[in-house]
Amino acid sequence: MGKAQNRWRFLAGFGTEFKRVAEENVTLPCHHRLGLLEQGSLDIEWLLHISETVQKAVITYSGGRVYDDLNEEQKGRVSFTSNFLAGDASLQITSLQASDAGKYICKVKNAGQYEWARITLKVVEKPSKPKCWLEGEMLEGKELSLHCRSASGTAPISYRWQRISEEDERAEHLPPNSRVNISNPGQVLLKNLTQMSTGLYRCVATNEAGQESCALR
Repeated sequence: MGKAQNRWRFLAGFGTEFKRVAEENVTLPCHHRLGLLEQGSLDIEWLLHISETVQKAVITYSGGRVYDDLNEEQKGRVSFTSNFLAGDASLQITSLQASDAGKYICKVKNAGQYEWARITLKVVEKPSKPKCWLEGEMLEGKELSLHCRSASGTAPISYRWQRISEEDERAEHLPPNSRVNISNPGQVLLKNLTQMSTGLYRCVATNEAGQESCALR
């Protein structure tokens, strides 16, 4: 007689992509139907594929035990969210980090049957608090450069300079003698300075994850 072949089944949501902001929590779904078979032979495994040649075990259930300390970088931040024996082997990751991004594989095996799901997780980081600084002298008739840069954050990061009203802290347009550096929007040149050029200037760094700001006076 020929050897019986294992039965494979893709789970609902196969190939789904999740995008979350760093420090948030995420639940990656994995709902199976194999928990009603032989309880003693149920195996559940979550893997993180870093690249084509590198993968890490995230959390597993085997031999009646849960192993959730397999990946040093995720230790204490991963768990099954519900009753994985009854069919919900979804993975929860708390306090997301950039290193958590990648392709996750959920594999469920029992009595010669296999079910699996593949989910892509993208983790985006909002800009770090930017650094603001001046180059030049605040003297009438001179030129002054305002600079702004975030050291980290998911690209692309856009920069926008604003002049802030001293009275009601409302954002205003930059003075007419200002020029934004097209190749480096974090830099603004204030030309032919006058008394009207003085005041509070704020730079806002923004990306898809959020924004941060700094200010100069």
